[in-house]
Amino acid sequence: MKWTFFALLIYALFFATGQGGMEDPILQAFLSGEFGKLDPLVTMVFSFLGIFPFFWTALYFRSDQYAVPAWPFALLSFGLGAFALLPYLFFRKKEKKARPRVQNIGYALSSRWAMLTLLLITLFLYIYGLLFGSFIGYKEAFLQSSLVSVMTVDFLLLVIYSWWWIRKEAPGKEWLCFFPLSGALIACAISLRKDRQR
Repeated sequence: MKWTFFALLIYALFFATGQGGMEDPILQAFLSGEFGKLDPLVTMVFSFLGIFPFFWTALYFRSDQYAVPAWPFALLSFGLGAFALLPYLFFRKKEKKARPRVQNIGYALSSRWAMLTLLLITLFLYIYGLLFGSFIGYKEAFLQSSLVSVMTVDFLLLVIYSWWWIRKEAPGKEWLCFFPLSGALIACAISLRKDRQR
């Protein structure tokens, strides 16, 4: 898991397909607000990358009791995605504090209502992307845009990261990762419910 950070970094720097910077047509469409030019699948995945940080911030805040604080990595994930989350696995030490630093905030962010809200938004995005989007259109965007190329790899890594977390926190529920983001939200709700029953 840890070495996937370097794989993502190398891919983003040297192997990402399509145009980069302000020549990137998808980036231009996002910046100008011309969302009608974007394939709905592209919008779906891009939006997922905006929801994932809320999810990981809730989990990191809930269990932030290692020697190296988790909250800076969680907050940076809003802009950097897996680029910010994966390094934490390198820096985290096994020594634990008596209690998490910001546990109350973590539990608030991962509350039943917060997870339900994120899940409903995620399901809406699934409907929008899968019903109105095109895998051919997404492929074209992937080949044309460095942004789409990198965000796709970022998204896949976050799904793998979800599987790792689910295996650790909700054993036996690993199959939920086959439903990207929504499965992780459901697993979080299950884990939280178990914590409350202890």
